[in-house]
Amino acid sequence: MGDAVFALVALLAPAEAVGSVTGVVGAAGGLGGFVPPLDMGFVYGQWHNYEAGLPALAVITFLAILLTVIGVRHARTSNAAAKHASWPAAR
Repeated sequence: MGDAVFALVALLAPAEAVGSVTGVVGAAGGLGGFVPPLDMGFVYGQWHNYEAGLPALAVITFLAILLTVIGVRHARTSNAAAKHASWPAAR
């Protein structure tokens, strides 16, 4: 899945910003592997079970997916509009 995200970066980010965007995506992935265990450990430490932590992680995951879908759709629309607008000038 990580390779698919970096492939989207190459397709959607401007050429001069690919390195920066890749860094941000990598940092987000690092947080995704770091924060959930801390969250679940905190929940378990407070209530001695994971019942509250799993729904919280599910909600956060759903919001991240929603934000990603909206962001990718917006970026694709913006890129398509920019290409369409500059097409006659490129001839």
